[in-house]
Formats: sequence, structure tokens, C-alpha cells
Amino acid sequence: MTQTHHAGPRTPLRLITLAVLALAGATQAQAQEQARQNNNDEAGTTVIVTGFRESLNNALNIKKNSDGIIDIIKAEDISKFPDANLAESMQRVPGVSVALGDGGEGKQITVRGLNAGFTRVRINGIEGSSATGASDINGSTNRGRAFDFSVFAAELFNSLAVRKTSDASVEEGSLGATVDLRTARPFDFKGETGSIGVQGLYNTISEKTQPRLTGLYTNRWDTPIGKVGALVSVAYAKRSAIEDGYEAVDIVSASVNGGFCSPVGAATQNPANNAVKGVTAQSCGFGVPRSSDPTAYNSVIGRTDNYGGTVANPLPGSGAFHPRIPRYRRSQTDYERLGATGTLQWRPDRETEFNLDLLGGQYKNRRYDNYIEAISFGRDMSENGKGQTSIVDAQFNNNGSWTYGKFNGVDIRSEGLVDVYSTLFKQGVLTAKRDVTDKLTVDAMFGVSSSRLSNPMRATVQIDAPNVNGFSWDFNRPGVPLLNFGMDVTNPNNFSFGTQAADGTVHGNFVGRYLLTTNQLKTSSVNASYELNDNFTLRAGLSERKNTWFNYEVPSGGIPTQGLPAGVNLSDLTRQISNFGRTLGGGGIPSSWAAIDLDKFLAVYDIECHCSKVPLSEYQLASQTKREVKEKIDAVFFATDFKLNAWGLPLRGNAGVRGADTTTTAMQLIKDPAGALVPRVVEHSYRDWLPAFNVTATLPKDLLVRFSAGKTLSRAEYVDLSPSASINVSNQSVSVGNPTLDPIRADTYDLQAEWYYAKNAMISLGAFHKNIKTFIQRTSELMPYSELGLSNSYLTAGGCSITGGTPACLTQPDTEVTVSRMVNTKGGPLDGFEFNWQLPFTFLPGALSNFGALANYTHVRSKITYITRVDNPKTPANEQLTEVANFVGLSPNAYNATLYYEDRKFSARVSVAHRSGFLRDVLRDQNGSDHSFADPSTTVGFSASYNVTPQLRLSFEAQNLTAEPLRYGKDTERNDTLLYAERGRTYMLGLNYKF
Repeated sequence: MTQTHHAGPRTPLRLITLAVLALAGATQAQAQEQARQNNNDEAGTTVIVTGFRESLNNALNIKKNSDGIIDIIKAEDISKFPDANLAESMQRVPGVSVALGDGGEGKQITVRGLNAGFTRVRINGIEGSSATGASDINGSTNRGRAFDFSVFAAELFNSLAVRKTSDASVEEGSLGATVDLRTARPFDFKGETGSIGVQGLYNTISEKTQPRLTGLYTNRWDTPIGKVGALVSVAYAKRSAIEDGYEAVDIVSASVNGGFCSPVGAATQNPANNAVKGVTAQSCGFGVPRSSDPTAYNSVIGRTDNYGGTVANPLPGSGAFHPRIPRYRRSQTDYERLGATGTLQWRPDRETEFNLDLLGGQYKNRRYDNYIEAISFGRDMSENGKGQTSIVDAQFNNNGSWTYGKFNGVDIRSEGLVDVYSTLFKQGVLTAKRDVTDKLTVDAMFGVSSSRLSNPMRATVQIDAPNVNGFSWDFNRPGVPLLNFGMDVTNPNNFSFGTQAADGTVHGNFVGRYLLTTNQLKTSSVNASYELNDNFTLRAGLSERKNTWFNYEVPSGGIPTQGLPAGVNLSDLTRQISNFGRTLGGGGIPSSWAAIDLDKFLAVYDIECHCSKVPLSEYQLASQTKREVKEKIDAVFFATDFKLNAWGLPLRGNAGVRGADTTTTAMQLIKDPAGALVPRVVEHSYRDWLPAFNVTATLPKDLLVRFSAGKTLSRAEYVDLSPSASINVSNQSVSVGNPTLDPIRADTYDLQAEWYYAKNAMISLGAFHKNIKTFIQRTSELMPYSELGLSNSYLTAGGCSITGGTPACLTQPDTEVTVSRMVNTKGGPLDGFEFNWQLPFTFLPGALSNFGALANYTHVRSKITYITRVDNPKTPANEQLTEVANFVGLSPNAYNATLYYEDRKFSARVSVAHRSGFLRDVLRDQNGSDHSFADPSTTVGFSASYNVTPQLRLSFEAQNLTAEPLRYGKDTERNDTLLYAERGRTYMLGLNYKF
């Protein structure tokens, strides 16, 4: 899908073209200059390179000597990665794009269009897992395999590698890439070395200055038992990040939730008369008169949509789409991040080495989300919602978007959420290596990695102002729409919190949740390599991995059944959200509103006691989620490294095969027919043989041509493997998990040319193809209940009969029920190309030779057939509906460019990162929208440092210099705004001292 009509920046192809032409002109000059430099080197002239330039050179040498397609990023100095965040550093790698988390910090990555769930991350040689929380619209809690880089400070690592091609010796499980992170080790340094760093971080929206601290000490000693080294490092950061913006929550049609209140004299009265709710021919409810002008109402209900042909008789208003809960949002994220590494190295002799790498990290977060919103548009008449709202004015644009609306009888709500969670990561890896002979080398590894996401409090309190007249929205401006709430939202006494009225009017709500997600991964392996001769080295290995994922969640809360204590008013329990919208354009946007102060609220109405003293605060244990997936993977590989000459060309590479046996045991508590929770356990196993081949041809003038081919897989998400079962006999529907899912499998091919045309310079162009044979997606299909393997007792739990007695059950064993589940479906191809250029300007005279540039560009195309409705094999008609669209999370175009300067004292660089728009969900038009998507984004960063002395460095960094906003949209034709958020600019000033 090409989203050419989206609002937001587009890929500046003209700038890319000009840059390429300029660099091309420089290449020839640099190649000529290389010959002169070589002559100087031979004459004894040596140039010592340090800092950013040295890290580029080291990484380039590793890339040049590798067999597969791999990209490296090396630390510039002790505890000095190129960026403050690991994910943001990785976007320098061709094909890598960053997904930002709350507060604008890099959280996850996509590689060649494949989202974070397809990428495996190894730390010090073993797979790691880390998960954090997030706001609801950004996916809430990460319960899957995706790795959240925000847990770790970049200063803890000294290198990362992005491996894009498969190797038989590398653990399977990655369809996108395998990312290897490595912490520093003592033998990386010449001797005693230390470093202390301090930074102050300032954000233009939060207007707070907060610290980042780093420290490292290492030493090595010659002892009677050999060479021994020890290293310890620590990194600490504290940050408060604020986002201001707008959310729609969802986009729905006017017919949803029963539709709007019809005007007086309408042909069809909505809602129907109801004495309890005060609904009559003249009123929508008590004190809510119907509109006397039908013009606006008719312009809305006259729009219909058959939802992609899935509805035969569309409801009136089904083609008029509006925000489900239009609201302004302030999201404040306060986090503390602490990480530490410890390493012991021992070389008893030249042939033997032992390493013990320890890593720990804790990411503690407290997020405050506050909203001022119109809740009526997402409520039905059971809570006196949309049916009591009258349409006063409505305007639509040529794309069908509802650009302006004015309403009476709107429930206004102030909502506050406090989300407290922490991620604790621990890892220990012990490795040993022994050169048994000159030709035989053996190595072994044992490692344990664990991640624990604890979310003890996720408390939401909502206060309401029912039936307000004069609410309006206006989308006739770019960015954030104008919302007029029709009341003074700064006055807390205009809101209420208490029990639901007899007529159904709601006066507030509260919601709670406890969540715990853990993931433990154990890896054991032993490998051997034998140099058969100068041309061939044989390698083989065995490994065992045991992964255990556990997830527990339990809710609490509801519409309150008791009011506030006597004498307590909302003015006693609220605070003011202030200085809102300074970066959003002003002009009618409220600068403040009354919001619940949770500490004050809990002091008098403790919804977090989870006790009988406060009704509804108790955990709803009958609605708990408890599930576990155990994964055991036994693997073996055989490979050979080769160096040959064929047709006069030097060839090197490797070829091998990896075999993996996978057994999963999945458990989830489900309700039995009596309502009790019982475990359901399902075991599933599969075996894969995964060949891998990598070859590099060295052509004249340092031109390398690489070709790689292999089979890869990516395992199903843990949540999808859980054997859940939810049965609704009245609706004749069943939702089940699928613990027998097979992995997503693909054949991959890469062809890349790299020209190292001058010292520390390289230009490359490559193409890649992934034939994705299987995909995993949720489908709905009709099938007899008896084929699901579930007990018939669920059908008879209400006292009905399935054996001919009376009353007969609505759902019988042979009844075709609608089954929703994740299944393996047909995949599709993924194709693309990458361009990469590393260009030091050493060919220029004088100080200009200290400049350099990096540039990369990636284009990806992938079309997956998404199933919207599965064909029922029991009927002759083929009613299967499908839609072909991009992979979710795939940006067709991405580029990164960096211009840098570096001499012995001063270093500076400016970087630009761009990713085009991408799909967030394929909605299949069943509810009137085809996709939800993220707009294109371009971010600019700057950093500089000055060496005051050889030991003391002063640094400055700036992130998001252009204050790039974040925008999500829905439906590619209407382009309705789901979210728009401003995150501001961030600046860091620091000092680092090393010895």
C-alpha cells in the first residue's frame, strides 16, 4: 500500500539524489588520494585516529572480514556509544528503523521491514528478553518476544552487531536479524583503566534537568595461575518525559453504540421511549431536549457503508465516522534506569581462556496519563451515552471525514491513570575456550538470562460531567484538532464521582490491574572446530535452550457503588494540569483542566487496597489470566569454512546446516462449566533443518561480492501459543488460543557488492529476497462445536439439553459456531535493496580532511495476503475474503545520513533519520476502515565533544531538533487522526574523565 496522501513529511528524494551526486564526485578524488597516503605511510608518516572515526574504522574492518552480511557499531571511547540509546544507535545500520516508546526514546527496532517480534537479541552470546509497559495506544504491555532496548543504558556496551544473514552456528529464531550486544571485558584494555561520566538532560516540554551517570573500572594482572582481569561498570539515568497531544482512541461509525438522538419529528425515533430514562418524543432523557433542527442529523444518518461488502443492509449513519472518545492527553513518564556489568577473565595459558560475564539492569517507571475527553461517543444507552447526544452541526470533507461537529447532551470526563511498573533483568554467562592442538579448538558456554516485568499498580480514576451542551470538534487545521468542551473544565466542582443514577447516568469510574510477566532463558552449548587444511575448517556444535514464559493478570474496579465520604468534595481531591498545549498551536486549546490527584484520592477512597472495605476494589479472581509457555529447543549444527580460488577469484565463506527440535508445553487457566478455573495443557513439537550458505568473492581493487542463502524461522508469540478458551453460547462464538502453531518459515537470499575504494571508505549496494512461506494471523471461521475438542458441559451449564430434552440448548454439539483463533496461513514475498556509503573526507586539504559522512538508504516491498473471513468448507459457496497489504510495521523507505567532523580536540556530527509511513494494523474494512498507520517521520540529532585535556572530555547532545511530532491515522482514504503527540527537544551536557 502506498500512503502518498498521508499528512506529514515525505522522503526527500531530491536531497538524496543531490547527496549521491556529490559523494560520487568525491569518490574518484578519494581513490586518487589513497595512493598518495599509502606512499606517506611507507615513508613513516603515521596518522593516529581516535574517537568516532576510529570506531567507524574498526567496525568497517570487521564487516570487511566477515563471511555473511553484518553491520557493526563500536563504542567511540570508554562508556561512549554513538547515541544515548541503543535502539537509536542501530538506526545507523542500513535497513534498521526505530520504533519510539512513550517519551520519544527508542524502544524497539524493525529490520528490513520486519517488526521487533522477528528479531532476536543476544547479549554476550545468549538470547535475552526484556519487556516494559506502554500507554494503551502504543500497545500497552509488551508480553511477547520483542526486545525493549529502553531497559538498558547504551554506556554498558562496547559493540553491537546486526547479522542479516543466517549461519548454521547462530541460533535460529530470527526472520529479520540477529542482534549481538557485547559488554566490555578487561582484556579489551591495555591495563588499569577507569572512566567517570556525568550528564545533565533537559527536555523542552517537561522543563526539567535530570542526571545521567556512568562509571567503569578495569585492571589486569599477571599471576602464578596466569593472566587475570576484572571489570565493573555502572550506568544510571533519571528522566521525566512529557507528551502533549490528542487521541481519538478509535474511529467508529455514527451507528455504533445505538446511534445519536434523533431530532423532534424524525421518521424513526432514536432512542425509543423509556420512562425510566426519561426518553420521550421531545427529550433524549431527563433534562436533555431533542434538537428541533433535523439538518445536521440527516446529513449524518444519510451516509452508509457496507464495510467492504460484508454488510447487506448498512445501518443509517454507518458511513459517518467519528472519534470514539475525542480527548486531549498529557502523558508524563518518570523513569529511573540502573545497570551494571561485571566481568572476570582468566587465561591460564595461551591456549585457554575463561570468561564470566554478569549483567544486571532495572528500569523503574511511573507513568501519568491524564485526559480531558467526551465519553458519550463511546457509550451506549445502558450508561446514557450516545443515544442522549444530539447533533447540532456536522461538516464533512471530500474524503468523507467528519471535520466539524457540534453537539448537545455530551458527557465530559476527566480521566487520570497512574501506571507503575519495573523491569528487572539479570544475566550470567560462563564461556570457556581451549586450543587443544594447533588445529582443534573447543569452546563451551552456559548462560542464564531472566527478565521480570512487574506491574503492581495500574490505577485509573474517572470523574464525569453528564449532559453538557455545546461540545464541538474541529479538524480543519493540521496537527491537533480543536475541542471545545462546552464547560469550564478547570472547575473540579463541575464533575462528579459516585454511584450510577437510577436512570443510568454514570458519575465516574475506577479501574485497577495487577500484572506480572517473566521470561527465563537457559542456554548450554559446546562447539568444536578443526582446521582440516589451509582451505577448509570443519565446525560442529550441540546446544540446548530452555525458555519459560509466564504471565499473570487480574483486574479490579467498576462503576462505584458508594460515593465520596461526607464532607469531601472533588476540589479536595484534584490538581490542575497546567501549561498544556504550548507546542500544539494554542488558539482555543485549553491550557489546563481539573484532574484527580491520586495520592489525595487514595487517602479517602482507597481503590488500591483491593479489600472488602472498598467495594469493587477487590481483585476479580474469576477473571484472572494465568498462562505459561515452556519451550525446549535442542539443536545441532555442522558447517565448514572454506577459502578457495575459482576461476582466478579468491572465494571464502561457509556452508552448513542447523537442525532444531522444538517442543512447547503451553498452559492456561480456563473456566470449566461450573465456573471454576482449571488448567488446560497442550504439548506441541516440530523439527526443522535449516541450511545456510555464505560466500564472498574478492575482486580486484578491493571489491567484494557476497551471496548468502538459507532457511530461517521465527517462532509464534507466547500469547498466541496460550491454550485459552472463551465460549459464548448465546452468541454462538468461541475464541481460542492455538498452542499448535508452527513457526513462520522463510527462504532467504542476499546479494551484495562492497567496494573498499579507499582507506576506511566503503560503498555498497545489495538486494535481498525473503520467500515467507507461512504467516500467522487471526481468523474467524464457522465450524461445528464438536470439532473444537471442548466439553459439551459448557453447552449445558445453564440447565438446557443437548439430548432432545427441554429446554433445548441454543448451541448444540453440531451447531456451527464462529471460531476466532490464530492460525498458520500463506505468507508472501519480501524484497528490497540497501545502499550504504562510508566516506571520510581525507582527500580534502587541511582541516577539511577531518570531515566525513555516512549515508544509507533501504527500500523494502512485501505483500501479505490477510484473510478477512475464512471460507466455510461445509458450504458450496466460496465466501473467503482476503486483502493484500504490507507487513505490519514495514516502512517501505528508510534512510539515515550523518555528517561529522573530528580532530584531536574537537568532534561534532549531525544526523538525520527518516522512515516512511507504516501499517499498525490491517483492519480489513469490516468496520469501515482499511488500516491504521503511522505517518512518516524524520528526526534530526546533533552531538559534539571537546577534549579539554587528554583525560577530560566535555560533551553536548541534542535530540529531535526539529521537534518531530508523532501521528497515527486510520483509513487510508479518510486519513482520520488517531493520535497526535508532541515530545519536544532534548539536550544533554556532560563531562567525562578517564584515567
